[in-house]
Amino acid sequence: MAEQIYSQEIEFPFYFANLTGDMRLSSLVDAMLLISEKQLHESDSDSSEMVQRGLGWVVVQYHMDIKKMPTLGQKLKVSTRATSYNKYFFYRDFWIDDLDGNRMVDLSSAFVIIDVKARKMVSAAEKLTDVFGAEEITKIKRFARLREPKDYDIKKGQHIGYYNIDVNRHVNNSYYFDWMVDSLGIEFVEKHRAKSMDIKYDKELNIHSEPEVYAKIDSDTLVTTHWIKSDGELNAVAQITWEEK
Repeated sequence: MAEQIYSQEIEFPFYFANLTGDMRLSSLVDAMLLISEKQLHESDSDSSEMVQRGLGWVVVQYHMDIKKMPTLGQKLKVSTRATSYNKYFFYRDFWIDDLDGNRMVDLSSAFVIIDVKARKMVSAAEKLTDVFGAEEITKIKRFARLREPKDYDIKKGQHIGYYNIDVNRHVNNSYYFDWMVDSLGIEFVEKHRAKSMDIKYDKELNIHSEPEVYAKIDSDTLVTTHWIKSDGELNAVAQITWEEK
């Protein structure tokens, strides 16, 4: 089955920017997910349509490489393709180019499908009627192995509000990026730009969760490790590599 690439041109809006005019990590992910939602809509498989069937898309892990961070007002071409799937996992790649065709961002991802009421994983192979040219595989694709550090440099409590909750009735994954980056402080964000990012989601947060955001900073390598916990359980862990501006 031939792969199906879905692309759309966008103009980087002001509300995607941080205080330096760079696109926020959360906005990068949102822009790419929006394109996949439009492709999924063509087969009645986007997030809102899946919920009507009692199902939901849940991301498990991302790996992102940023060659050049998009900046405010820039016109971009955002693309995606479903690459492969097995019994439980659905793998999808995303990328962002400038309008001259220069690659700026690459993102690889792993998703699962859950039963929204039972909050349990169901078979992706059985629930999808259109796999968008993805190849069926038996192996599990390996991402970075991320672990919670034994100590931390930063710890902050995080409030969850009504607008943090999405149609799957859990905290939208994009907010995790904002919370993690915010924990580093404005001065750090002003002076540094993300080069790569890995994140693994372990347990969902909901409206009743009381998460705490942790960070550990390696100033020599400019690598920050972030994790979120609630009720003593790990919800997500991430690692970001930065460069000085």
